Amino acid sequence: MKTFINKIISKDKSFAFYLTQFYHHHALNEIMKLISACGDFGMSWLIIILITNMIDSTRNMSIKMLIALIVATLIGQVTIKSLVRRKRPCHLYPDIPLLIPMPNDLSFPSGHTTSSFACSTVILFYYPLFGIIGYIYAILTAFSRLYLFVHYISDVLFGAFLGICIGVIVCLI
Repeated sequence: MKTFINKIISKDKSFAFYLTQFYHHHALNEIMKLISACGDFGMSWLIIILITNMIDSTRNMSIKMLIALIVATLIGQVTIKSLVRRKRPCHLYPDIPLLIPMPNDLSFPSGHTTSSFACSTVILFYYPLFGIIGYIYAILTAFSRLYLFVHYISDVLFGAFLGICIGVIVCLI
């Protein structure tokens, strides 16, 4: 078991460092910063929730998205991060220049990724085409967190899994 965990940690580190080699692509840097910033504090999802809550035909979806966002925050950000206490790559390797301000919280799981997949899953249940667009945005959000050296790949993979599970459970209840 320890060998398996060491392999995951090794892959996490090598992939995190691999992405920093693309920092000379200034346009890509700006795109990744923008995508990541849209996910700060769940803002993009809160805006969508607010807009869809004003429309009678999407109000039920809006309420479930809000529930999924709150549950994702409570389970991922509050509970799991507190239990796992994994430091971010930017905390462990401060010599790597960051493109965004250094986050102060912990790494596992990625909150941006968890909330994006939770909300996209809810949308998928109601409007499959928009749900697929949501998943594309969620994947870009997860990638941006890797690209910006603030998460490991296992952080975003688990965040995606957790978000999908939360979205499904919220929709089925």
